[in-house]
Amino acid sequence: GLKDANAIARSVRNIVMTTPGEKFFNPNFGSKISASLFENMDDLSALTIREEIENSIRRFEPRVILDDIVVAPNFDNNSFDVTVIYRIVGIDIPQQQLEFVLESTR
Repeated sequence: GLKDANAIARSVRNIVMTTPGEKFFNPNFGSKISASLFENMDDLSALTIREEIENSIRRFEPRVILDDIVVAPNFDNNSFDVTVIYRIVGIDIPQQQLEFVLESTR
């Protein structure tokens, strides 16, 4: 149950934070958010990031069912606040919520 939930949360986070090419044995693994991340901080880039996160989680983490992804620009910190809300397949625990900050690499 909970141990699995923690492992899955780590997995989801890894997918989002890993740039494709970083994992030598799995060059497609990860999400391309860092590439397009900070060209412009606006609602459109937030939407692009949201879609990329959604696609990469669906692709690389079959154990979760995504309910929502919220990507909010934080202009003061030149970052995006991300919340991923999901349920875990086959484990009877409440909906999970994972929050993290995506910061500009510049």
